[in-house]
Amino acid sequence: MKKSILLFAVALGILTSCDPIKEEKGLTPYTVTSSEIENAVKITQADANGNAAADGNYFSYTTSPDLNVTIFNLLADGSENILARGLSGSFVIKPKRGSDPNQKFWIRVVGSDNKPVDVEKTVNVYVQQELDPEMRLLASDAYGKKIWKWDTSITGAFWGNMGYCGGAGSEVGISGNGQWWGMTSDEDFAGQLQHSHDGAYHGEGLNAWMEFTDEGIATCYNENGESYMSAPFTVTEYNPDAEWRKGLLNTTAILWPYEINSNGNIPGVYEIVYLTADKMTLVYPDGGAFDSLGGWGEATFWHFCSTSDVEGMAVGYGKTATKDWTWDYDGTNTVWGNMGYCGGAGSEVGINHNGQWWGVTNEEEFMGQLNHTNTGAANGDESMDAYFTLSNEGTIVRHAGDGSVINSGTFEIDPTVANEWKVANLNTTAGTILFPFEINSGGNMPTSFEMVYLTANKMCLVYPDGGDFSTNGSWGEATYWHFKAK
Repeated sequence: MKKSILLFAVALGILTSCDPIKEEKGLTPYTVTSSEIENAVKITQADANGNAAADGNYFSYTTSPDLNVTIFNLLADGSENILARGLSGSFVIKPKRGSDPNQKFWIRVVGSDNKPVDVEKTVNVYVQQELDPEMRLLASDAYGKKIWKWDTSITGAFWGNMGYCGGAGSEVGISGNGQWWGMTSDEDFAGQLQHSHDGAYHGEGLNAWMEFTDEGIATCYNENGESYMSAPFTVTEYNPDAEWRKGLLNTTAILWPYEINSNGNIPGVYEIVYLTADKMTLVYPDGGAFDSLGGWGEATFWHFCSTSDVEGMAVGYGKTATKDWTWDYDGTNTVWGNMGYCGGAGSEVGINHNGQWWGVTNEEEFMGQLNHTNTGAANGDESMDAYFTLSNEGTIVRHAGDGSVINSGTFEIDPTVANEWKVANLNTTAGTILFPFEINSGGNMPTSFEMVYLTANKMCLVYPDGGDFSTNGSWGEATYWHFKAK
């Protein structure tokens, strides 16, 4: 460690009226050693509630004799991050999840010659290795943040009032159970400004969104992409198995955060009655009367959806998570076939089979299409009970209808290519999705598929003739696959 001369009369005299070292040394320069800094600075470590904890993230310090210190740690790029300054104070060391719990910081004193003396400290702090289940759903496990938008798929309404009906909260989230009235369009906002706190529209329309991060910050963006509101968020009383309320979302930053017919009340706490990787429904009873559940009094609802957490929807959450995908079989709609490489919104292909030319709907029809395979023989995944499994470890396994393994390999999801047409590319070992053959190709098994539609329950893949992805919109031949969560 470097040593430097510290003139306490100048460096510390302006900060304290009582300075023993100043009285003893006067104007004579004084050299401070690292051991003197060690002896002068006392640090205590605690948890979020202020209780002493050997792995706490919260620190306070005092100095005796008075010593003006700077406490800092280092960012990933090596630059200094100031944690605290002064004779006493507090600071927090809360590393990102998965970090080393042994964290370093430094105590610095700058002497009268303007040279620093640094003392290095290492502490053990609590580091979250995995997100809590509710945070995975709200903020994404893979990406650390998640975009939520208005969901108009629930009876068309995304905010409004309802009877505080009780029963299964999922019925509110899925079918809009109990709804009385709701906003369905951008135009509706102009007629409902009396419900806001200031009577003004801030651009919270259908093109607005909110971002939840794994650090517990919610930020709202208007339709122009401008941030207009941000606040911390937490989830309390989380119980995914509860019939009505899965938990409480505590925050002041959600889209159009107003209780209906309340003159602009922002509750700050909302019941989470439905929460999946791609759907969230919040409810707030009149005046916050949560004990009146089932009384059919007035309540406010919010419906949100998300398409940004691709890996969460496709694979699930947790290091050992797996998810099975089978044919989206309903006896009517096709599950594999050819289409025009139509471009536009890929969701229209996934939902409405836009661009479809021809396809098979069941196992019997698959058995008549073995000329498209690489061997001309059945493999067992022509069955509507066949499935493939994606794991968070990056493996993919193709199963026949009886559960036996046909093939296995690895996969990768690339969401960086997302646009109106697709949400990601699915890159796999050849032959690992169900009936993995490009149509009319002599059995070619692609290794990269466009994921044009994905929810927690549905997946649609597309592969253009010869893998020519540059021809999107040309209406050349392409192959499609429709899957659903098993």
